Amino acid sequence: MDTADRDAQRLPIAQWSAAERLRKLAYSLYLEHQPDIGWREFARYGAIAGSQVLAVTLDLKDGREMLCSLVIGMSPEAFSVESDIGVDDPEADNGFRYLLEIPESFAHSLDEFIALIDRQLDQLAEAAPRLLRELRSGTSMG
Repeated sequence: MDTADRDAQRLPIAQWSAAERLRKLAYSLYLEHQPDIGWREFARYGAIAGSQVLAVTLDLKDGREMLCSLVIGMSPEAFSVESDIGVDDPEADNGFRYLLEIPESFAHSLDEFIALIDRQLDQLAEAAPRLLRELRSGTSMG
């Protein structure tokens, strides 16, 4: 197997690993807050050509949903990653309010890309528990 073949393997493995980290985050939050929340995960490919959305949704008892998402993109020029956490909010534009937005960042190698995914997942995992507690207590203003 040459370098290109190994890199071709590393990319989906990095995506699967990211999805697994989000799944573990949601399950951990579910265990901490059960029975007051539920959770589910999803992955959407190609919403924009060359992109993938990995996300988990936490269903709050009051009917709102908190979404934690990681959007990864690939183009001939660069890889990209952006992340956010948001919640349903009927008073916000489009009915959704961002609680955390991690701007799109770019990487020009697979190694940089995988590290970038990990850094953004670390930020999501650090913020999500606090934001969920704030939402449940009614103090999160975004």
